[in-house]
Amino acid sequence: MKTTSFYQSLFVRILAILVCTAACFRLYQMHNFFSLFFVCFVILLLLVELYFRIKKHYDAIDRVLLAMLYDDFSLKTDKKQHNETLQNLQNLYQKLQQNQQDHESKELVYLNILNNLESGILILEKKEDLNWDIFLINDYFSDYFSVPKIKTWKTLQKLIPNLSQYIEEIEFREIKSAIDIRLEGEEKQSFMLQTSKTKTLHKEYYIILLDSIQSVMDKKEKDTWLNLMKIISHELMNSLTPIHSLAYNIQEILDEENLTTEDMEDISISIKTIVNRSNHLQYFVENYRKLTMLPTPKKSFINLNTSLEASIQTMQPLFKSKDIIIIQQFNADLIVHWDSHQMEQVFINLLTNAMHAIAEQQEKVITIKTAIVNQRLIIDFVDSGLGVPQEIKDKIFIPFYTTRKEGAGIGLPLSKNMVEMHGGYLLYNRKDLQTVFSIHLPLQNLT
Repeated sequence: MKTTSFYQSLFVRILAILVCTAACFRLYQMHNFFSLFFVCFVILLLLVELYFRIKKHYDAIDRVLLAMLYDDFSLKTDKKQHNETLQNLQNLYQKLQQNQQDHESKELVYLNILNNLESGILILEKKEDLNWDIFLINDYFSDYFSVPKIKTWKTLQKLIPNLSQYIEEIEFREIKSAIDIRLEGEEKQSFMLQTSKTKTLHKEYYIILLDSIQSVMDKKEKDTWLNLMKIISHELMNSLTPIHSLAYNIQEILDEENLTTEDMEDISISIKTIVNRSNHLQYFVENYRKLTMLPTPKKSFINLNTSLEASIQTMQPLFKSKDIIIIQQFNADLIVHWDSHQMEQVFINLLTNAMHAIAEQQEKVITIKTAIVNQRLIIDFVDSGLGVPQEIKDKIFIPFYTTRKEGAGIGLPLSKNMVEMHGGYLLYNRKDLQTVFSIHLPLQNLT
């Protein structure tokens, strides 16, 4: 039965009531009171039936509307409605119900992601009185700071006063900086604090991210050491295994009573191999000593451009033999205070890497750029090589890791250590199809 049928039935009942009312007037004029009372009773029944019919119809509509208004999507709405209006309303309710389920599923996924991040996440929500309440605390934040899933900012002020006080001092602005937080009964810990704001139509949220600087450093240091130990173990076993095998072989030959010419040849070959692997092992250990026993920089004042040009001049014969063009874009002319021997060694290492990177390229160009940005000296070594494959990008500064057969794998780690001893850092980047190694040094460390 469609909506038109519902209104038709209402019309029929109202018409029947009107006809009965007209009949009442006629019966009253005819003084037929018995029939008059009967018709009045019928009119009353029709009115009662009409009332309950309309009430049932609008109660059904009201029930669904209230459920949607209060986000109650627990109603079972599988039954097909005989009324078109109710059926359309039920379809709308089912659509909203499905949207709510999808929203809850996505919210569960997002919450699971937030709770599995190894960063403390605290999200505040601004209320109508302009105060803040806690919208979300992820599991990492709760576990790390031993804070339950509280809901009020005032409670957090009592539990972590350092953080709350700092956020209030910056007036809930967006910021990225380091902060020291003292937990109850513990020493101060340093965290990287990053905050941001986001707004919806009616809500404003303040997002606080906290990363333990020590934890990040510990993880990176641990990963670096694990990778380093794998490489060292690999190199040691590559030498010790054949040395042990050959020494055991020589011992077996020497245990024989009569040595033949062939035995003597075997001994000679074995000894040569042992010497060769021993030399390789010694070379490896010497390189390790270079990394771990770097001398303290002996600083002196020198012109930056002069230091760079000295390194280029050292490499010039190789560049000339390989048809490599060097472009100098020196935009920073200043006197620097550093160990010229160490820094020129860094420059030579980076130039050597660039030279090997463009060995197979048609255009063999290396560009050296200098600039001063935000009180930092930046020296870029740019080449048009293919760059470092994405899968090994994080390993290029690990000692002894190399993809070149003739490489020792200490050039970049050694350069990185030397730059860090001067208070700077060495970065790798891929920009505009070019490979860029950048040295960043604070100016205050160079004067």
